[in-house]
Amino acid sequence: MKIEQGETRRTEKNSGNKTNMEASTWTVGLAVVLLFIVYCWRKFSYWSSRGIPSIPVFRTFYIYLHMIFKRTKPFWYFLNETYHENEGNNFVGAYEVFKPSLIVRDPGLVKRIMIQDFDHFSERRTVGKSKKDECFGEMLFLINGSHWKGVRSIISPTFTSGRMRQMYHLVEEKADALIERLQRHCEEKSFVKTKTIYARYVMDVIGTCAFGIECNSINNEEEEFCKKASELNAISARGTLRGIALLTLPNSVLNAIGISFTTPPFLFFQRVVEETIKNREMGVKRGDFLDLLLEQREEQSNSNTKTPKYPIKDSTIVAQSVLFLIVGHETTAGTMAFVSYYLARNPHLQHRLRQELRDIVEEHGTLTYQTIMEAPFLDAIFSGDEQLLNFLDIFLFFLFYLLILLEV
Repeated sequence: MKIEQGETRRTEKNSGNKTNMEASTWTVGLAVVLLFIVYCWRKFSYWSSRGIPSIPVFRTFYIYLHMIFKRTKPFWYFLNETYHENEGNNFVGAYEVFKPSLIVRDPGLVKRIMIQDFDHFSERRTVGKSKKDECFGEMLFLINGSHWKGVRSIISPTFTSGRMRQMYHLVEEKADALIERLQRHCEEKSFVKTKTIYARYVMDVIGTCAFGIECNSINNEEEEFCKKASELNAISARGTLRGIALLTLPNSVLNAIGISFTTPPFLFFQRVVEETIKNREMGVKRGDFLDLLLEQREEQSNSNTKTPKYPIKDSTIVAQSVLFLIVGHETTAGTMAFVSYYLARNPHLQHRLRQELRDIVEEHGTLTYQTIMEAPFLDAIFSGDEQLLNFLDIFLFFLFYLLILLEV
C-alpha cells in the first residue's frame, strides 16, 4: 500500500513538473512573439513616425513571401505598382526587410540627389560579407569610400574609347558567328527566340572579352560556361533567403552560419579567371579586358612609377570580370530583344536605320567602332528622348551589321 502511494506521489509530481515545464515553454514562446511584434512595430514605424507615406507593413511581408515561395512576379513589378499607387507623392517609404529605404518619384528630386547633392548620397547600401567573400567583396557595386575610389581608378581606364577599340575585333568575330547562326536558324525554322539567342551571343562576347575564353555557346547549347552563368543569375527561394540574410544579419552571424555570396557558380568563374591569369602571365595576349587590367598591374610594379592609389590584386581582377557577367548578361540580352521588337513593329524606323548604316559602309568600306559611335540615328534609338533603352553600343555591333546584310 505504501509503495502504491509513493508511486502515485511520484506520478503526480512528474505530472506537475511536466505541466510547469509546458507552462514555462508557452510563457517564453509568448514573450518571444511579443518581443518580435514590438521589434517589428518599432522598425516598421520609421517612416510613419516622420510623417512620410510608406508601403503598408503587411504588403511588405507579402512581397517578400511571394519572392521566396511563389515568384510568379518579379520584384520590379511590385516597385512599379508602388510607384503608380502613390501618384501625387514625391517619394514613398519602403523597407528592405527591416532596413528603411526611400522610393523617389519626383524627377527634380532625383536630379538633385544624383547631381547637386551627390556628395551626401555617394555611399552604397551596406551588405553583410562573410570571410569567404574576399573576392566578391572587391566588386565595384559592393564597396564604398576610398575602397570604391581605388577600384574605380583601376576600372575607368579600361573603358576609354581607345581601349574599347582594342576589343572591337573580338566583338566583331562573335557578331559574324551570330549572323551565320541566325541565317541557318531562319532556314530551319519559321521563328527565332531572340532573347535566347541574344543571351548566347552576349555570353560569347563576355567570355572572350572579360574571361579570355572561347565558349561558342551560340552553336553549343550544352556549353558549361553558359549553364553556370544562368545559375549565377537565377532567382530561387534559397537565393532570396540568402539575400535577405546578407541584408539583415551582421558579419559575425553570417560567418557562424556559413552564409556568403560565394556560391558554386561564382567559384567556377573565379577558377576560370585565375587559370586565365596564369596563362597570360606566361606571355599569351589577346587584347581583352583581362589584358588591360594585367597591363595596369605591370605598370604598378614598375619601379619608375609612383606608388599606385590602389594595388591590383588577383581578387580585384576576378571580381570585376565576374561583375562584367552579372551586370551585362541578362540586361544586354533583354535590351537586344526589345530593340528587335521595336524595329520589327516600326518598319519605317528599321529602314531608316538600315539606310544610315549602309551609307556608312558605302563611305568607309565597313563598320568600325568609330563610325558606329558617330551614327546619329543609331544613337537616337538608344539614347533618345524616350530613354527606352540604355546599353553599351559595342555589344550591338551584331545588330548593326545584321540590318545591312539581312532583310529582317
